[in-house]
Amino acid sequence: MFSIFNNPNDKQLRKSLFDFWAEMEKNLELFFVMDQRQFITSGFLTDMWPKVKEMDIIKKHASIAVYARAMEDFNLSLKGHKEYEIWYTGDTNNKTPENARKLHALKHELDVKLKGMEAVIILAGQDLEREMVQLGLLKT
Repeated sequence: MFSIFNNPNDKQLRKSLFDFWAEMEKNLELFFVMDQRQFITSGFLTDMWPKVKEMDIIKKHASIAVYARAMEDFNLSLKGHKEYEIWYTGDTNNKTPENARKLHALKHELDVKLKGMEAVIILAGQDLEREMVQLGLLKT
């Protein structure tokens, strides 16, 4: 049977798509753990995005681009929160009511962003999975 994945570039495409799909699955798991524990433990994985973002299969789904932006935005917000928290706790002169409110606002912003992640991840994952089924990479 003829396979569209016979040349080395196609095998790399296949590997990249599977790795991206696995990363989405892991991010959904991370979401569930953080949501269940009501505690943000880490950022989301984004290693595969640079490797797949230029693929036509990926570009044709807005949901996947939204997913990538949401992951990057969350990670940047988490980094900003952590840096501010370190600065805040690093010096007693930084522990003012105004700075405490700002730290609380940064944490609240992260919590709000986390709440919306489930739908974003699931929708993007469904679109990617549908593409992989159409390519014959996955069976229904």
